[in-house]
Amino acid sequence: MYSKDMIIGILLSIAKMKLNISVNDRSSIGYEVRLSLVIRGDETFLRAIRRDFLMYYNITCSLKLKESKTRPRPILTVGGIRNLEKITDIVPKNLPSFDSKWEDFTACVAVIKNKKHKTLDGLESLMKIKGYLNGINQYE
Repeated sequence: MYSKDMIIGILLSIAKMKLNISVNDRSSIGYEVRLSLVIRGDETFLRAIRRDFLMYYNITCSLKLKESKTRPRPILTVGGIRNLEKITDIVPKNLPSFDSKWEDFTACVAVIKNKKHKTLDGLESLMKIKGYLNGINQYE
């Protein structure tokens, strides 16, 4: 079992944001937004994190033993806005992350939580965070 401080360190150092924006004709603005947090590592390590997330924070996540055929390593994925909100509540606001992308993640969670991703302004802010408006996709 990991302590709260260790979980915070893991989230700030190795967790990565996965933000997908795709075309969806059924959406009011024509796009669909999916946000998740992924952690890659050894299977035993990821199982321990999954257990602690569920036991101490009531966060559900999925563990895949093979991410894909080309990347046969285990991956832990946290999805769903409620789970992502709980993740952001674990980490104090004043702590810097390893690669300065934690702030982007918390901003994305805030946009989706407030349902702004269903508006053009909210979608534009997510695209700006993702780097699409600058011509650079920094998260793929």
